[in-house]
Amino acid sequence: MPTLALNDDLALPVSQALAWRALHDLALLADSLPDGARLAAGDAPRSYALALPGFEGVVTVLDLEVPSRLRLRIDGRGPRTGKVEGQAQLRLASLGEDRALLHVALVIQAERETPSKVAGLMALRERLAGIAAAVERRHPSDRPRPVKAPPKPWPQRLVDWYLGWFAAIFNGTLFPPPKPRARGPRAKR
Repeated sequence: MPTLALNDDLALPVSQALAWRALHDLALLADSLPDGARLAAGDAPRSYALALPGFEGVVTVLDLEVPSRLRLRIDGRGPRTGKVEGQAQLRLASLGEDRALLHVALVIQAERETPSKVAGLMALRERLAGIAAAVERRHPSDRPRPVKAPPKPWPQRLVDWYLGWFAAIFNGTLFPPPKPRARGPRAKR
């Protein structure tokens, strides 16, 4: 069975406790899905029916540690993938009183084929961006969002690289240290 393992992080502009409640808010999670997707309570306790374009399945909560860890099982079927099984682990960490970090680790096994790692990572990031947008719509923050620094101009990047290379020569990190040789009896010539 082809296997796909993905990891990604998402910074949410809410506290860890509020992010934990958002992960259990079915309406918020359904709002974060793309058009044509559905999320509803399932037949079994702590299970949810999930329908995405090209996939239908059940997501079951396996275990949780309030308010930091949630482990899910995914079972379903898709026309391209066939039967799909997998697990997802979501970890929440506090980045201060009004910011939380959500780390997602996902492992999926499919009967026929899985998306490439790049396509899977792009889809995961798209879903995480949808969750972040839904959280921001539901719980707006008055704090400014972090701004990504613009890239340095190429002459500055060249100078930084050269200085780093030059420093590595003198601090001994440019080349690895030689491997020790096994001492054995000397051969006579």
